[in-house]
Amino acid sequence: MVSRWNYIAITAVMAVTFFLFQFTNVMLESWNHYEENTYVRDRQELPGRSDAYGADGNTAAEAERDMVIYIGDRQDRESRIVQTWAAYTKRGFRQYDTPAQVGETDWKSGDNQPEMIMVNGVGLNGETDTASLEDFAKAGISVVFCSLPEAAVIREDDSLQNLLGIDGIREEEITVQGIHLYEGFLLGGEAVYYTEDKEEWMRKQDMELTFPWYGLTEDSEVYMSGLPAQKAGKKEDGIPILWRHVYGETDIFAVNGRYMEDAAGLGILSAMAAKRNGYEIYPVVNAQNLIAVNYPGLAEENGEAVKNRYGRSMTELFQDTLWPALIAVYRQNTLGLTCMLAPQFDYEDENRPDAEQFSYYMRRLNEERAETGLSGGSVSDTPLLRKLQDDRQFIEEVLPDYRFTSFYAGGLTGEEIETALQQAFLSDVRTVAAVYDGTGDVIGYQNDTVTRQCIVTDGVRHTYREDFRSRCIETALGYTSVGVDLREVAYPTQGQDALTELTSYLGWNLQQTFDGYSGFAGTTLSESDERVRSFLTLDYRQRREGNAICLNVEGTASPAWFVLRCHGEVPARVEGGSWKKLEEDVYLIEVQEKEAVVTLKTARD
Repeated sequence: MVSRWNYIAITAVMAVTFFLFQFTNVMLESWNHYEENTYVRDRQELPGRSDAYGADGNTAAEAERDMVIYIGDRQDRESRIVQTWAAYTKRGFRQYDTPAQVGETDWKSGDNQPEMIMVNGVGLNGETDTASLEDFAKAGISVVFCSLPEAAVIREDDSLQNLLGIDGIREEEITVQGIHLYEGFLLGGEAVYYTEDKEEWMRKQDMELTFPWYGLTEDSEVYMSGLPAQKAGKKEDGIPILWRHVYGETDIFAVNGRYMEDAAGLGILSAMAAKRNGYEIYPVVNAQNLIAVNYPGLAEENGEAVKNRYGRSMTELFQDTLWPALIAVYRQNTLGLTCMLAPQFDYEDENRPDAEQFSYYMRRLNEERAETGLSGGSVSDTPLLRKLQDDRQFIEEVLPDYRFTSFYAGGLTGEEIETALQQAFLSDVRTVAAVYDGTGDVIGYQNDTVTRQCIVTDGVRHTYREDFRSRCIETALGYTSVGVDLREVAYPTQGQDALTELTSYLGWNLQQTFDGYSGFAGTTLSESDERVRSFLTLDYRQRREGNAICLNVEGTASPAWFVLRCHGEVPARVEGGSWKKLEEDVYLIEVQEKEAVVTLKTARD
């Protein structure tokens, strides 16, 4: 039997607990200003395209910075990658069609001597071109073969074989079973793109697997190789894909295959630059994004198909199943979250978005410190302007003061994106998210005042090629945007089980791939936009004085981030900034002043 005093005490505790619970909820609601977007800025006051490095001659004299030369057609995919990489790393860039066009003043004069010469090997024309490349190498200039000549051409040119470190051609063409990326080249460590699980192989394999098999000399170092059938999963006797050959006092790098034709080339070049120098320091964006595309969906549509597939309505599916799954994945990782709202998918039916659902998600997303953007996609043939008009009317009825600062382009053309951005409803949009299109421009400007950020991998499918490209982009830019499109769940196709794929693979892919980049900052798209603008406008100088690296940063008022890769040395302190270790021999330097000094010490000190 409970005594009177115990009863009073228990009642008092329950009353206090109830009050605190209610008070906490009331305070959370009062502090949750979800009806306003805190990322809204005047676009005209933000750094724009004209402020970016390289715009309208916005660079220092060539003699004051490192220079790279590309030899090959200006329209080559590799040419665009090299030029983009030079702009991102704040180097000078020149292009020539043939080695003979590179005048002696471009490579023999001290101040103008290029740091690296990139060449499209497919376009080389005989011993004369080889002799020119040998002259560059003998002058101490690193040469990068972004692609190689045909194996038959290499077989007939002993000088070219000597330059590349090739000691015989075992097969002019061989198909391997997988790819082995060795540790210490790209950020993220070792990766083996091979599995004996046939279902996983069919789902993920999209790497290039056929190329010539070259034997290499002992003074060559391989960074990635193909795994022949009998050696799948092993490093021994791999078929070289990426390697470095020590030629006299310089380095010759080679890419066996088409791996330099997309944004993967950015990371390959950054890794090569780090290998050729005692240290390498270069600017990065420092932004990691997770983008839930077409989520949340607010209309009760596609009812029969959704009910048959999942046993519940669209809104129940999105709130009771997808929301917990998405938030659980988000909380287990360090990427920032942006949800691209889809008020409706089908604008031709009678179903309209639900105002209570909209308010519910806006509160929850704000509590999670996530951003809400607007999706430009739909499943109907509704004209874009009518879709935007319907979206505006619904959103302004519920949250009249809310303004979007990010927009998902979906399958819209460049002209359609511009049409959308011209609408007053989207006048505060400062960044556009778009699916990566295969070029080198992972980040840049959509127009004079709006940035463009590419979604570089599918968080659910995340193929081998996407994994390799993600590692390369992380290496070059300290950046990623992982997308997961929820429209595939809302409008499933026959035989597709997008919900099972999402719940089975999204968390696993993020943990396995991006956990190694937790030293970079998780950002929403608008937060990433600020860093992208800073990165694009930034310019810098660096010099080594004894055990100190002196940095001078220009063009940005906000903090700037650099990746430092060194061999046998570690940062001891950073004056004007701070540092953290990303992985072995790789450090993230945050520079908070216009001048910073990174003091190094030997690793054993």
